[in-house]
Amino acid sequence: MKGLLYKDWALIAGGYKTNFLFLLVFYGLLTVVARMSFLAYAMVFVLGMYASSTISMDENSHWDAYAHTLPVTPGQLVAAKYWLTLLLTAASIPLSFLLIALIPNPKPSLTETALGLAAATTVTLVYFSFMIPLSYKFGAAKARSWVSVSILIVAFGPVLLFPMLPEAVTAPVKNAAAALDATVSSTWSETTLVMAVVGGLLLLSLVFVFISWAVSVRLYTRKAY
Repeated sequence: MKGLLYKDWALIAGGYKTNFLFLLVFYGLLTVVARMSFLAYAMVFVLGMYASSTISMDENSHWDAYAHTLPVTPGQLVAAKYWLTLLLTAASIPLSFLLIALIPNPKPSLTETALGLAAATTVTLVYFSFMIPLSYKFGAAKARSWVSVSILIVAFGPVLLFPMLPEAVTAPVKNAAAALDATVSSTWSETTLVMAVVGGLLLLSLVFVFISWAVSVRLYTRKAY
């Protein structure tokens, strides 16, 4: 596993070192000078997505045909992509937090920063969770189009479908949501609520990653190289 991670890290370092330094300077200056805090959150997504680019590199170099001769399982080969994404995403969080901390006063509050970083992490991991299995299914180039369609369906499909459902179905859901909102507002402090939201987003992200890994292993095992 360490060798697989090192291989992918070498690909990223060799192919994106200059690109990353440029983005770091560009995003950093705009974040601090222009107070564009959203660019600090975007840094999380950019770093996390570097890992998915290694699939395109593997396809171009026919790496997977060679990898099948190595004493590693499909699960390990696929898991290396997920571990690299998790490590890069985790490394990007303190970097983004530092950029926000450098913004002159008034700067975003700690609560706002925590929610922003949690949301950025969730978007990154969910996007990656769609990107990897679709890449193994259709190829990295086609996956970029499929992943956008898939995320739109998952994210906005329920929103569009809910108003079309009969009142008998939607009424209990609305009542339960209203009761939950009233309970949370009356019993939870702002800090507790923020921690719950951040924890919920991160847990949701990890659930997507685990399901995605299981699907990707099945697709990778069945695919001929």
